[in-house]
Amino acid sequence: MRRFIILFFPFVLAAGVYKAKIEPYDKITVKSEVSGRVVKVFLNKESKEANGEVIEIDHALESKKLKNFQNKLKILNELIEIKRAQYNRIKNLRGENLFTKERYKNELLNLLMQREDLLNIIAELKDRISKKIISVKNMYIKKIYVREGEFVNIGAKLMDLENQNGSRIVIFVDSKDRENLSNSDILIDGKKSGFKVEKAFNSPDIKYISSYRVELVSFEKLPYGKLVDVEIRRK
Repeated sequence: MRRFIILFFPFVLAAGVYKAKIEPYDKITVKSEVSGRVVKVFLNKESKEANGEVIEIDHALESKKLKNFQNKLKILNELIEIKRAQYNRIKNLRGENLFTKERYKNELLNLLMQREDLLNIIAELKDRISKKIISVKNMYIKKIYVREGEFVNIGAKLMDLENQNGSRIVIFVDSKDRENLSNSDILIDGKKSGFKVEKAFNSPDIKYISSYRVELVSFEKLPYGKLVDVEIRRK
């Protein structure tokens, strides 16, 4: 029995011309870095460019601990200043014995070490809380996957974002066009465009094994999803 291997290649219209789709400049899928129950979702921001908080995961316990440790830090800082003042008063006194000076010094060092440990705990709590308040800045929210009351695990999809401050086109070119990229104009539907080469891979694509992936970007906001003819024309 004969076996046939069928290879699929990107759609090439003619020599140096490729069919492609205009996409947003960048796409991001936000996944949860922590587990917990969703307590707030701003669904009204979906399908819009947004700023600020979008999703909040319960952090009541962490916030309570943070406030408690911050109060402890305030008290500890006061103790450190008192102990430092005591040590500075006696460290150069000839009439004070060495044992007393060493004791004051060790007490001060111990308090300083306690403060470092406390600062680390506070930093970890702040980091954990920050991962439970998911915000965006000048991003288009394509889709929100979670709802209030849901429990999410680490790695759960939260939302899809798009950077719509520009456009991107991905094409898979043959070896000849890959070699001529630096000496070619990029034409879109037969016209010169503002698209520039951002990435051009030197090794063949894994899927399209005889083609090379090229990413074109423009800081113009063009109709996303539109199919266009991309021509690489030598100058």
